[in-house]
Amino acid sequence: MDIFQGIEVARVGEGRWRLSWDSAFSQTPVMVYAGAAPAAIDRRQPCAPPALGAIEIGGLGHLPRPYFELVPAAGPPLIVGPREVLLEGGVNFRDLGGYLAAAGRRVSWGRLFRSGHLSRLTPADQALLNTLDIRTVCDFRMAEERLNEEGALDCAPTVVTLGIAPGLKDRFFFHRLFAQTDDPAVIIEAVHEVMRSMVEDAIGRYAQLFDVLLAAPSGSILMNCSAGKERTGVGAALVLLALGVSRATVLYDFCLSRRYYPAALELPRALAKYAVAPRPGRDVNALMDPLLVTRESYLECVFAVIDARYGSEADFLQQALGVGPLERARLQQSFTQ
Repeated sequence: MDIFQGIEVARVGEGRWRLSWDSAFSQTPVMVYAGAAPAAIDRRQPCAPPALGAIEIGGLGHLPRPYFELVPAAGPPLIVGPREVLLEGGVNFRDLGGYLAAAGRRVSWGRLFRSGHLSRLTPADQALLNTLDIRTVCDFRMAEERLNEEGALDCAPTVVTLGIAPGLKDRFFFHRLFAQTDDPAVIIEAVHEVMRSMVEDAIGRYAQLFDVLLAAPSGSILMNCSAGKERTGVGAALVLLALGVSRATVLYDFCLSRRYYPAALELPRALAKYAVAPRPGRDVNALMDPLLVTRESYLECVFAVIDARYGSEADFLQQALGVGPLERARLQQSFTQ
């Protein structure tokens, strides 16, 4: 298991952060240093005395999104940051940094982001996003979704539209299904079919994503869709696999949408999007749960297609996405360290 699964960085107040780690990272005291970026951590003075297991650090209001270097008394140091980008008007916005990749390298912090829609951004949100140096957005939404969930970034990145229908080849797929059934199990199996179709029928869109990544644009790259869970989740998973991240860690990242996607708050938007009307005996909360709450089985369907059709991740990356050993090496050079 990647030690990152046992490390948490969470904001607990204005300019105040709580860091915690388990014994897989360190059983000895840890020194903590902070900075505005991984390459700008101030190592002249630790933030606090050495700590075991957890520490709260204040006085960081001047750093809108701090990164930390954890230096144990025994063992190598590790750079960590908050996984979630805290926004008032965006959903499921996360940094893919830190995960263990090929050759003992780690995915670079602040280079690859994933998110849901950004349709309610506040001025404070825009100011925070301006600090992330996002210069390219790969948007998996369809045209109507982009119209209904418009959320332009003040930093004016290049937007690459890679529209994938939020259904089985058809944006009205779930509209018809919700009109026909009140059974959540039917919806779960439908999501499984949709997930399989992403690496069968929509694979060309993900190949285009890799074209963007291989061009190595400057600044950071954001992948997004409406919820940032399925279409973006598959995109993020394929990128992490290409960087040499283990399946277990890729699945861990995929399932973080359970924590960072506000399912209850997004229920009204989802009901409107798929025209789900209340009727006697219909439990809309249970019916919509498969679309709002991420399940491990969703990404496992993708892995099953890769294994059945291609035999290995390496063959899948090369044959389906045009990402062979040379391309993987270029990606790892650009997005890991």
